[in-house]
Amino acid sequence: MEVNAARTAVGDETTAAIAARVTTVLWLIVAITICLKLLLDIVQQSFFLDGLIYSSIARNLAQGVGTVWAPQFSKTVFPVFAEHPPLMMWLQSFVFRLFGDTVIVDKLFSLATCAASLAVIVLIWRRLSGADMDARRATPIVVFFTIIAGRLSWGFANGILENLLIVFTSLAILFVVAAYDQHRLWCRLGLVAGAGLLTALALMTKGPVGLFPLAAPGIYWVSFRRPTFLAALVDTIMIGGVILVVFGILWTMEGPREAIERYVSVQLMTSLSGERGHNGAGLAAVRTFARVNAYPLLVTVIVFLIGRMVRRPIAETGPRHDRLQRILFFSLIGFSASLPLLAGPRVSSFYFNPSLPYFSAALATACAPILWGMLVTLPARLLRVAQWIFAGILGLSLFFVALHIGQPGQHQPTIEIADRIASRVCASASSCSLVVSTCGSVHEDWLLHGYLQRNFHVAFDDPSSAPRDYLLASEDCAADVAAYRDVGANVAPYRLLKLGEGSVSASP
Repeated sequence: MEVNAARTAVGDETTAAIAARVTTVLWLIVAITICLKLLLDIVQQSFFLDGLIYSSIARNLAQGVGTVWAPQFSKTVFPVFAEHPPLMMWLQSFVFRLFGDTVIVDKLFSLATCAASLAVIVLIWRRLSGADMDARRATPIVVFFTIIAGRLSWGFANGILENLLIVFTSLAILFVVAAYDQHRLWCRLGLVAGAGLLTALALMTKGPVGLFPLAAPGIYWVSFRRPTFLAALVDTIMIGGVILVVFGILWTMEGPREAIERYVSVQLMTSLSGERGHNGAGLAAVRTFARVNAYPLLVTVIVFLIGRMVRRPIAETGPRHDRLQRILFFSLIGFSASLPLLAGPRVSSFYFNPSLPYFSAALATACAPILWGMLVTLPARLLRVAQWIFAGILGLSLFFVALHIGQPGQHQPTIEIADRIASRVCASASSCSLVVSTCGSVHEDWLLHGYLQRNFHVAFDDPSSAPRDYLLASEDCAADVAAYRDVGANVAPYRLLKLGEGSVSASP
């Protein structure tokens, strides 16, 4: 164990007490970060559009609208949702069945995927750390790096598919890592088969981007030179075989087979061919990849620079061989999850979320011994003061989060417009399930459609469709709306009209 001379000058009891204080301070920093980067968004109503769509589909499934293999977003948009596999929406529908149709379900389901993902990453970290006590004590560092990386915390606050994808893929990686600690062949093969099943579930969550655990046995062999190359090859084949068996069984059933065919034709092939447009591909994707890893990398560089200045012996010792092996393993897993994305024509920053915990773990492995070596040599009094200061900041952070519970958030204008539309067109929130005609560019306001559908079951119709009782028109509406009269709802920049209703002056 890398121990500074100043640390060995104190007694065992004092050393343990200082280590405990350092660990407490680090966990307090993690808790503050979670409050401000995750919980602050979780407790507010605003949700990313994709999360609104998935939650609406899950709610519909819970209420018997659509089926697991032919889910529905609304009556007019995605009446049969084929953009992604249905597993996450199906699982979330059970939470709606238990707790009812409330936005709390959306938020808690998203938060649960975050908790599960962080827990699994910690388990992988601690299992690979083995007897390296400095690394095991530095567990909060890998959690902190993971939370601040890219758009990971944003994703966990907004209900995107990558959240559940991270749970399944991380569990698959954990199963592979655990398999190579087993002495019995049947235990190893059982865990590897479990990794195959989890990888299949990842595929059923967001398609081929969940395949990267297939590379885990080979990456483990490259990094740690165990088990044998033949064993790693057999395990890779087993994972692939389990995936093929799962999808082979699904293919024999009509509903799953049709869902797979729709997904491949509607989403997968059109995305790979570029028919759905180019978004941040090529060099822009490389820049995005660098940007999402920037914060953990920056912290690591700062730690190394400070370590070299104030604790030069620690910085110059260099990482031990086993730590280099762990850095290689985490890095290669991260690249296996991210590099295939660079080949696609459409790349968004949150697509890299499944890879970020592994890059964070690699960077944490590199800098944790240096950071730990510096922190444990701080005066005990300073650590006590830091502990109280960060505890106070955590209390203020929790209070700040509590103040935002139930607030509309960044989408407040859209949420308010949706509420005003629903208050006019719905007899009651529970019985509202209708279609509103649109005129002009309002039909392209997907966020408004998302909130109307998620909160009120209200759908937008295409401007070319037959007129409905209610019409929402934007300023660029060029159609003849003489048969409609303004209902007086303040939904600016739009106008809400009703067929055959007497004229009503608009609200201020």
